[in-house]
Amino acid sequence: MLFFLATRIVALHLAAMSAQSPSDPTETATLQGRLLVAMPGLDDPNFDHSVIYLCQHDEESAMGIILNQPIAGLSFTRMMDELGIEITDESQTDHSIYNGGPVQNDRGFVLHSLDYFIDDITLPLNVDPETLEVRRGVGLTVSRDILVDLSKGTGPSKALIALGYAGWGAGQLEAEIRDNAWLVAPASHEILFSHDPEHIWQSALKTLGIAPEHLSHLSGKA
Repeated sequence: MLFFLATRIVALHLAAMSAQSPSDPTETATLQGRLLVAMPGLDDPNFDHSVIYLCQHDEESAMGIILNQPIAGLSFTRMMDELGIEITDESQTDHSIYNGGPVQNDRGFVLHSLDYFIDDITLPLNVDPETLEVRRGVGLTVSRDILVDLSKGTGPSKALIALGYAGWGAGQLEAEIRDNAWLVAPASHEILFSHDPEHIWQSALKTLGIAPEHLSHLSGKA
């Protein structure tokens, strides 16, 4: 019964996504700015019970930041010390550092509120961009400058610092959603910047009206 319910939930999501697709077949419905919520049966330890914020999604690729995998033993103070950045605002030292995903996990990414913005953006993400406005008041910055500003207390009011990101090639994410690996959920500042990794997965499911116990740990292809 639980497996059927999990499969039915995913089927309803796919139908909703299809209904939201553009009428022009040359356009691609984007999930940019939304959450991916891992199904319990997702067979990849990198994404076990993960919640990912999709920062970029088009017909060629997708990339996002995992929100609920803090890196044990790596503090903001230690990270700034290793980067040679002086912390002059001690109120900023409580930032956690997160594992953003298995791709380029030696590179920093900061999700943040758009009360902070670095101009002169350059796309794509691997060509030294400044701030990318993702959607609904959320930005992504990869410049060292934002870490300097956070250390001085002049950075964004809300921020999540991550090392690495999750990435997919053309059609790969869509295939994983069809295979019941992910649910798609709306994003909000409350979830993105809650810094409550133990409860983000449940909170994301709650936005869909789903209780975690209603998802089967054996979920997979229908």
